[in-house]
Formats: sequence, C-alpha cells, structure tokens
Amino acid sequence: MACFLVLAISGCGSGVNGNLSVSTPSLSFGNVTVNSATTQVLILTSTGTSPVTVTAASVTGAGFSILGGSFPLMLNPAQTVTLQIQFQPTSAGAAAGQLTINTNSTDGGGTAVVALSGMGMAATSAPPAAPQLAVSTSNLSFGNVAVNSSMTQPVTLTSTGTSAVTVNSASITGAGFSIVGGSFPVTLNPTQSVTLQVQFLPSSGGAAGGQLTISSNSAISGAIIVALSGMGAAATGSAPPTDPQLTVSASNLSFGSVTVSTSTTQSVTLASTGTSPVTVNSASITGAGFSIVGGSFPLTLNPTQTVTLQVQFQPASAGAVAGQLAISSNSVSGGAIAVALTGTGVTVADPQLTVSIAGLSFGNVTVNSSMMQSVTLKSTGTSPVTVNSVSIGGAGFTILAGSFPVALNPGQSVTLQVQFLPASAGAAAGQLTINSNSTSGNAAIVTLNGTGVTANPQLTVSVASLEFGSVTLNTSTTQSVTLTSTGTSAVTVNSLSISGGGFSILGGSFPLTLNPNQTATLQIQFLPTSAGAVAGQLTINSNSVGGSVATVALSGTGAASAHSVDLSWDAPSSSPDPVVGYNIYRSTSSSGPFQLINSSPDAQTTYVDSTVISGSTYSYYVESVDASGVESTQSNEISVKIP
Repeated sequence: MACFLVLAISGCGSGVNGNLSVSTPSLSFGNVTVNSATTQVLILTSTGTSPVTVTAASVTGAGFSILGGSFPLMLNPAQTVTLQIQFQPTSAGAAAGQLTINTNSTDGGGTAVVALSGMGMAATSAPPAAPQLAVSTSNLSFGNVAVNSSMTQPVTLTSTGTSAVTVNSASITGAGFSIVGGSFPVTLNPTQSVTLQVQFLPSSGGAAGGQLTISSNSAISGAIIVALSGMGAAATGSAPPTDPQLTVSASNLSFGSVTVSTSTTQSVTLASTGTSPVTVNSASITGAGFSIVGGSFPLTLNPTQTVTLQVQFQPASAGAVAGQLAISSNSVSGGAIAVALTGTGVTVADPQLTVSIAGLSFGNVTVNSSMMQSVTLKSTGTSPVTVNSVSIGGAGFTILAGSFPVALNPGQSVTLQVQFLPASAGAAAGQLTINSNSTSGNAAIVTLNGTGVTANPQLTVSVASLEFGSVTLNTSTTQSVTLTSTGTSAVTVNSLSISGGGFSILGGSFPLTLNPNQTATLQIQFLPTSAGAVAGQLTINSNSVGGSVATVALSGTGAASAHSVDLSWDAPSSSPDPVVGYNIYRSTSSSGPFQLINSSPDAQTTYVDSTVISGSTYSYYVESVDASGVESTQSNEISVKIP
C-alpha cells in the first residue's frame, strides 16, 4: 500500500538591513597649481547585516573627478571599496563641488553626499632663458712676425648662460689678420665652447692693428670686440731648417659610465713643440656616440702654440663602446696620431615603488582582540628601490615584524602585515607611512581606519520547533536547524543535547566557535521504533548574551506499516469433477501446521491475505474443491517474508 506524507514547513526570517558608511563627510584638497592634479581617497564600508548596493557615484564642481570605479557595485557586510577623487584646477581661485553616492542603504535614505573643496593656484613662472657668450681674451698681440710668414693664436668662445647662445658671425679687419677655418652661425649649449684660430701674416714691415668682431644673441652684449696687433719684420740672414712637431696631451680618453642619451665632454690639447709651425690637416673620430665638438681644419700652430679639441661621448644605448680620435699633421715625429676612446652607456636609474592599496578598513573589531590585513610593496621601476623606513600612527594600529631598510630589485615585492587591536570601544584612524627613494614619490601613505566594539556574542536559531509528521516505523527522516552568529563578536556553542524516543543529532562536534555572520547547520533525525506520537527537545548551550540556552521543540508520529500478500494460481487443466472453488492454507512454518484462512471456497484463482504481520514469514498452498466439498491434492508450497 502506498502512503503520501505532506510536510508543512514554517519559520520566521528577519528583514534585510543593508547600510553604507562613508569615511569622511568632506574632502579638502588645499592649494593645487593650475593644470596639475592631486588625489585623495574615500572609503565606502558596508555596515549592515546584509549586502548593500552602490548604484552610482557622480561628482560636480570644476576640476573634480572620480578616477576609475565601476557601478553598480555590491558590498557584503563589512566589505569596503576605495574611491580615488581627483582635483585638477584649470584656473586660479577657490573651487567647490560635491560627490553624490546613490545606494539601497536603509540608513540615510539611499544617498550619501561628500563636500569637495580646493584652491587653484597660478603656476610660478620660471626665470627667462638667458643666453650668454664669454670670450677668452679682449686682445691678441702677435709681436714680431717675419714678413710673408705667419703666426696663429686661439680665441675661445664659451656659452656661460642658462640657455643656448648662437654665434651669428665672426669678422676681422686689419692688414695681414685673418680667421683660419670656422663656420657660422654656430649654436653653443650651456658650458659648450668653440675655438677660433686668428692668423697674422704681414706682407710688409711695420706695425699693424686690427679687430675681431663676434656677433651673437648674448644677453650681455650682441657684439664682442677683440683688439689685434702685430709687427711685420723684414727677414734677415738664412732661414733656419724647418722642424714642425705636434704633441698630443693624452693617448687615451676614458669617459666611464654615462647615462644613455646624455653627454659628457673631455678635452685633448694639441701643442706645437717644434722650431717651426706645424699644420694639423684633419681630425676624425670613430666609435658610436663619440664626436668632436667644434674645431675647423686644416689649422697651423706656431711654435709653443696650442689648440684644444673637445671630444664628446653621448651613448644611444646601454653597453661598452670603443672608438678612436685620429689626428693628421705634417709633424716630423709622426704624421698620424691616434687617441683611444672608451665609454659605457648605462640606463637611467629609475627606482619606483608601488603600494598595493591606498587605504585599509578593518571594520568592527572586538576590544582587546585583533585583526590583520596586508600591504604589498613592489619595485616597478628599472633599477632597485630602497624602502628606507616604515612607520605607523593611530591608536591600536601596529606593523607586525619587518626590517628596514630593504632593497627591492625590479619586480621584487615585500608584504607588510598591519594589525588593529583596539583597547577601547570607538572609531580609530591612523596612517602607514612608507619612505623610499622612489622617483614617483619619496613618501607613500596608506590610510587606516577601524572601530573597536565591546564583546557581544549572539546566537540565533533558525526555528523554534521541528515537526516530522507521520514516519513509518523503523524508517527515518531528517530536518535541519541553522545556528547563526549575529553579534559583533564570536559566539561559542558549548554543547547540544536531545530528548524524545527516536530523535537524534547526526554528526557535529562541540564546542564550536562561530565568528560574526558565520553559520552552522545541524541535522536532526526522527526514526520511530513504535507506533504513536512522540515529543522531544533539542537543547543548545552557548555563551550568547541573548540567552545561554536555546531550545527547539520536536514532534513526530510512528506509523505501523500496512502489508498484504497477493496470491494467484492456475486452474487445473482437467478434473473428473467440476471445480467450484479453492481453499487457501497458511502456516508460519514450512513444516506446518497449516490452517485454512478463507471461510468458504474462493471461486477466483487469486486471493489477498491482509492479516500478515510485519517481520513474519508465511508458507502457503492451495487445494481445489468440487461441488460435494471434496478437496484435491495440495498445490506446490510457497513462502513469503513480510518486511
């Protein structure tokens, strides 16, 4: 026989309570230079007992904006999210605005407002560029020079201002005076120089005077004059033998390590050390990044005269470089002189430190208990960054372990553990300050906040009673009871006990501690062994301030099962006397005795025995009966076990 049971489930659920708190009611950005930006953080915290949804966030006011963020956004209880608010004024003057946050919070009508303020400041103008040109001498005296022979002297022009100076032209007047080589205009960056060679070649005897005029955009004077003087002397006696000799001040120049795309300069001095003028025909250079700054060839140096070459190294890529400066002259000691050049290009040192988070919110933490969160520091530059020190401020906030200074190679990271252990109830705020040599900012700040709360363990039980209804004897059914920690601190379930025939707890180990919002589900079983109504009780012992003992009433009914045996057989294929019915015999043992269980012969070839008892075994056989009541021999015997 089939039975259908209907379970009625009843209970009581609490209403949702999604609340959102904002870390500050206002943000003040102070003075900010026009067209530059500064950023502050705003922390949103879900402080209710159910999730809160931030549907939108908008900002008003010139220069104010939200960086990143995507809405809608759902925060589970105690979860936080950090918004980056930027102020970038485009004009000078005070600015005010408002950040509006729309939520489904049940506290505050669903809208939170944060006032924004700042002051745009005009940028301080840089001093004007100042090109300046300095000349190494204000006059050149050549003394006595034989007619139709020459003497050369140098004049060095140097850029001494704060911006590049352009030498537009150099002109000369006076019989016998001339500029040897040189090409104009020429631009000299600050500290760069160029050397002019001024020659006196008198064609007749007697005193000579002249003037070198240098025209430029120098802020001191656009025209600089160098006075020239000399004496043409008639040649006497036989000419001495020629002996041009050139000496170079260095056989090699080492530039060391130079940052890629920047330059450094070294000098090489050429001196005429013979008894007659020496001619420097050319100067050439090889090697990536090496060059000669200024200079014009060919160039004649009278005995004891010198000229200085400026050799520059400006690497375009990292790595060692070698080159050569080749000087060709008519020197009798060697017409070709080589100066070896070496240098190494190095990448720009760019230590950078990135902090994983701008703010940590610890939410509610029970007084004298602790919570930890982590902050990761990562080296994201192209050279190692050094974290010099880490400090923390704010009551209850500490850094656990960690030793500084520490150097992080590019890609390396270190994780700090920050602890909040409030000593008293109430809101707390602090700051983690990280000092490093990062080019993106020497000091990184992580804001800290949390709230100390008094211990308040609370346990809520999902139902006050469980009704199991009718359950067949020796079979079982199970229902659940959920225990929830609804306080602000952990609750301990010390023990469980159960009473009532057939009721039991499946699994579970106690004592058990549940942190706020944690749950545990109990499985309660009803397995009746006798018919009839049963009542019991589940008792839950805890340290809940709402009641240390909670009970759940239990009820159910044991129902006996209804069993029957369906018998059927075949009629005799032949019989000397007509069959009018059948007698059915039953025994609780296959060896008998058997008893007739039908009151009169049954005309059908089927029979239902509804008097069987659960757990028993029965044996049956059938005999046919004629009209005179005579029975045939018995049929085969069968046995049936009743569940």
